[in-house]
Amino acid sequence: MIGALSIGVSALRLSETRVAVAADNIVNASNRVPHDPASGYTGYTPRQVVPISEGTGGVRPTVQPVDPAYVTVPAPQGGDEAIPNVFLAGEIVELNSASRAYESAAAIIRTADEMQDTLLDIVE
Repeated sequence: MIGALSIGVSALRLSETRVAVAADNIVNASNRVPHDPASGYTGYTPRQVVPISEGTGGVRPTVQPVDPAYVTVPAPQGGDEAIPNVFLAGEIVELNSASRAYESAAAIIRTADEMQDTLLDIVE
């Protein structure tokens, strides 16, 4: 039962990180900066969550920058601007998926807790 609780908690943490990163990407998706190849990109760098499997079961979230970090678009006043490489529809899907994963992880924890309570009732 302890293993199930540990896995459930790690899944909750992963889902929480996924929601936070997707929300951050969505909020910063419209940030525009002048594109100047000489000085490099100075705008928001979008991130992605990569789960790392732990040997004891469960996962650990790691956050990595998206590569490439920006795309170049024409500026309304002429020249080019750089915007973060964020696909809004993909980020919304990620938010929904992470929300469902959070619900599933919470259900795992509830079930493991109920099983542990039942086991304790049997032992008594």
